Amino acid sequence: MKTSMRALALFLLFTLALCAQSIAQTPSATPVPTNTAEFLATLSGGQGTAPSDLLPSPIFLAMFCATDADCPTGQLCCYPCGIDGCTKTCTKPLRGRCPLYP
Repeated sequence: MKTSMRALALFLLFTLALCAQSIAQTPSATPVPTNTAEFLATLSGGQGTAPSDLLPSPIFLAMFCATDADCPTGQLCCYPCGIDGCTKTCTKPLRGRCPLYP
């Protein structure tokens, strides 16, 4: 009885493998651009040009500071290394004040 169950299971597995191969489809080939203009046309998918008056991220502009007013909202002007001579940078406060450095 065990032999017939094994043979039936093997037969079903073999049949499933054949069916899966016959059902599988190859993806349709997409045309390959032949020149630069066609390639660039495929990249333009709804993207516009950026306005020339855009500024960089405000975090980048306010990376170095002299006072807390130079930093974005929610950040303080702190020494990043705890040593005199370091340039102050905008930092997220820790418990409402600049982080302590050893």
